[in-house]
Amino acid sequence: MTVVPFSSARFTPFDLTEWNSVAQPKLERGLWETVSRHTAPDHDQLIVRFPNLDRPVFRFERDRRGTYRLYFNDRRGWYCIGTGESAEECLSVWRGRVPRATAEAGAQAGR
Repeated sequence: MTVVPFSSARFTPFDLTEWNSVAQPKLERGLWETVSRHTAPDHDQLIVRFPNLDRPVFRFERDRRGTYRLYFNDRRGWYCIGTGESAEECLSVWRGRVPRATAEAGAQAGR
């Protein structure tokens, strides 16, 4: 049996599930018009377009090292607004984050 290694530059099924949990409500409410996927040997990207706008607005990507980044495109270009070692961590910019000190204090209190 031959096992083909999964490229670290590709989104995993979990990554896509995490993305869909953010994207689906925005698509259903009409806030986002389309999401398209672009895959190359060194990256995997999901590109978001808004209704009535002639440029893409967000780009979520995973690079060959497995790092996730979220970019925003204003009229001047792309700006990184999120990064992480997982899709969940990177996309937390849209979910809100629990401050690390608060999370650590809560974990220690539970001991």
